[in-house]
Amino acid sequence: MATTALRTKTLTAEDLYTVPRDGRKYELVKGELIVSPAGIEHEGIAAELTGRIWAYLSSRHIGRVFTSSVGYELPSGDLLSPDVSFVTSEKLTDAKLPKGFGRFAPDLAVEIISPSDVLTAVEQKVELYLHNGTRLVWVINPDLRHATIYRTDGTIAMVRADGRLDGETVLPGFTCVLADIL
Repeated sequence: MATTALRTKTLTAEDLYTVPRDGRKYELVKGELIVSPAGIEHEGIAAELTGRIWAYLSSRHIGRVFTSSVGYELPSGDLLSPDVSFVTSEKLTDAKLPKGFGRFAPDLAVEIISPSDVLTAVEQKVELYLHNGTRLVWVINPDLRHATIYRTDGTIAMVRADGRLDGETVLPGFTCVLADIL
């Protein structure tokens, strides 16, 4: 997903309700609008992973999985839309899901790298997630066939294609061979 910053004025999360519905993902980092188009490979990986997490959750009522259309307004004021995310039931206490953005960080955020992504921008997102309460971040790189795992305690691990993504304490018991979703 190529990332482009449009520098016009400092925006707020509410401004994102008025962006065009044109198939691109819009995020807000430090008041700047970030536009990220996604390709078929990218969306296929996201759909495969979302499906596996959804199947895992169908027998456990510990939270919900979401796709990239969901935006999270973080305590920092930034608004991010991970490619896949999971939120625990504790954060979704109302009987109905919020109609707007989540005003909290997801418990798991997954970013899938596209060939045109700028890695420093992805690293900035990882920092924003972790500093705002996300407990686990997976950055999946389809071209290199690996994933980098970031945790709140500062530890980082790499999973190669034949290795397993592990939900750890966020999705206890969830595992997925990375190659199966690539």
